Amino acid sequence: MLLRTAKTSDCLNSREREYMAQNRCSYAVENLSTHCQRIHGRKIAGVTALLCLVLSLPVIVLAAADQGATPQLNTNRLELSYALNLERPSTHLLEVEITAKQVTEPRLRFEIPAWAPGRYAIYDFAKNVQEFTAVGANGEVLSWAQPDKQTWDVNTSGCGGTVQVRYKVFANDLTGSFSQFDTSHGSINGASVFMYVAGHKPDPITLTIHAPQGWKIISGFSMSQTQSTFQVPNYDVLVDTPLEISADCWVNDFEEGGKTFRIAVHSYTSGPDDETNRVALVDGVKKIVRAEMAMMPSPDFSHYTFLFHFDPELKMGDGMEHLNSTDIIVRGSLSGRGLNEALETAAHEFFHLWNVKRLRPEGLGPFDYSKEVYTRSLWFVEGITTYYAYVNLLRSGIWSPQQFLDRLASEIKTLRGDPGRALMSAESSSFHAWFYDRSPQMQETNFANTTISYYNKGALLGMLLDLEIRSATHGRKSLDDVMRLMYRKFYESPATTYYLSGRGYTEKDILEAVNQVSGADFTPFFKQYVAGTVPLPYNKVLAQAGLMLRVAISPNAPPSLGALVVPVDTGVRIFAVRPGGAADRAGLSSDDILISVDDQSLATASLSDRLSIYPPGARVLFEVERHLKREFMYVTLDPPQPDEYSIEDLPDATEKELNIRKAWLNGGEAVQDQGSAEPGIAARQLTRTASFSGNSK
Repeated sequence: MLLRTAKTSDCLNSREREYMAQNRCSYAVENLSTHCQRIHGRKIAGVTALLCLVLSLPVIVLAAADQGATPQLNTNRLELSYALNLERPSTHLLEVEITAKQVTEPRLRFEIPAWAPGRYAIYDFAKNVQEFTAVGANGEVLSWAQPDKQTWDVNTSGCGGTVQVRYKVFANDLTGSFSQFDTSHGSINGASVFMYVAGHKPDPITLTIHAPQGWKIISGFSMSQTQSTFQVPNYDVLVDTPLEISADCWVNDFEEGGKTFRIAVHSYTSGPDDETNRVALVDGVKKIVRAEMAMMPSPDFSHYTFLFHFDPELKMGDGMEHLNSTDIIVRGSLSGRGLNEALETAAHEFFHLWNVKRLRPEGLGPFDYSKEVYTRSLWFVEGITTYYAYVNLLRSGIWSPQQFLDRLASEIKTLRGDPGRALMSAESSSFHAWFYDRSPQMQETNFANTTISYYNKGALLGMLLDLEIRSATHGRKSLDDVMRLMYRKFYESPATTYYLSGRGYTEKDILEAVNQVSGADFTPFFKQYVAGTVPLPYNKVLAQAGLMLRVAISPNAPPSLGALVVPVDTGVRIFAVRPGGAADRAGLSSDDILISVDDQSLATASLSDRLSIYPPGARVLFEVERHLKREFMYVTLDPPQPDEYSIEDLPDATEKELNIRKAWLNGGEAVQDQGSAEPGIAARQLTRTASFSGNSK
């Protein structure tokens, strides 16, 4: 026997801890005995002696050492049933019913999350909840109060052991975090719809869906399209399994690696090439799945679902990872650019099933849904996943080596265009995600000048780490080995909470894994480039693969104003002024509207076109609208900014460097002897130059 303790903070949020402390009567001797018997399959002697421990925190959990039993909350389990009713799609109102049986606590707290895992922003889903009611076993009305914005505290006195609550949720946002219910479909993201009972997130749930006649029910719960009742192990799994409920949804299944995969497509558009495009989508997803499963250990599920949504009226696309499914929203139709975007997002989200859904930082499972959960590792969670999306698009054959290097050059250009790179580290960007992941912002910010993207810098750190490890090990190891090592160490290990297997990792654990795989000390690298803001050493690292970064200014690049602008009816509006640039020196400000330059209207031509006729250092006159008043301001233009970024071959690369390049672009190990192995298809396709051109930020 093993006596294992689990801090309540592993499973409970602050409200739940307070609630459980005030309801200690539920920790009765007979309930502890029943709990132990349920875990071990036999009566535990001397259980009474443990009562004093159970009535104090931390919660005591018993587990059999040889069985690796998952620790669980030591409370009375509730018998929980959830019902989701989709009756009036024109209202966008989802009707939810939660029934809790075997209630012994004097009150139950029903809470709806403030955020959804995978999107690190407080969205306050409670704002769309309406018409909350609570009744007991015989229909008697139970009183309730709201101690805060997202909690409904129900008095269970006289409930007869059963509490049933009903409420409605307004749902009309098609994103990876929110839900949408209209005459076409129901796209359900559980955190925005389902409340949980405080202290009972580990309890099993029966979910029943009442859908309009003829509508399919598609989710990661089951491969059936008609099943409407599901047994869910706990609340975390409930809200980590999105639902697509619709009459018009195209579905295709395929097998890979002993697993079943399903692609479901819901689209607001249709066209003559839909069938051809669906075939292309399925073919691309198959290639992605094959490439990523070849890299990582076989996932612990029997089936996985890709939910695709296509809507040309959306403001932006989205994607959200889940335990054994993903929700991918594409702005556009299933053709051309829309198809490419869908596949790129699929490559990212599918890799998440290893990186973050299972291999996860501390705090990201089980979740405290009531407030922010901080981590400094989102650069690894999202940025490394972004890098591996690119890698696996290459390995799958969907991208050529040139496309792969194009994208990396584009990422370099993006980071170099962000002034925030000198102020914010990758770790800091991860930690402060709660400030800026929410869009749109509720107040004006200077984020354009002070922040960076942990997706962007994390992807570049992934590239640098991969090449550094390959060089340090003479091609015998790569970042792939780090990912596999961490997965085995932190996921394929005994559970420390009721949530999944394994345990969360820390920032230090990432460094230790890189050191172990590489046989080198990466402490300076992490200090300078992950925790610090030292410029990334692109050329130093790329040279180890016989490559170099080329940065140039295109012949027709206009002089720089040093401002980010968006078009408006009367000209262009400044939404950010770059520190120290021409606009900053002239006194221009964000929200200024530039009407004309030297009497040439900016409503009929772009700012770049107007400025392209001037040489660097030219002094030009802008007509500016500020607070509804117009004035004139002179600006001395700066030289053009670099706008061409390319990754090219080094002319004098060594054999070792060439072998590392071949292996990197082929997804395999370095070729130690040029005559011993044939380079793969991807390596043979490599062209001398991969470039990216465009306007600099």
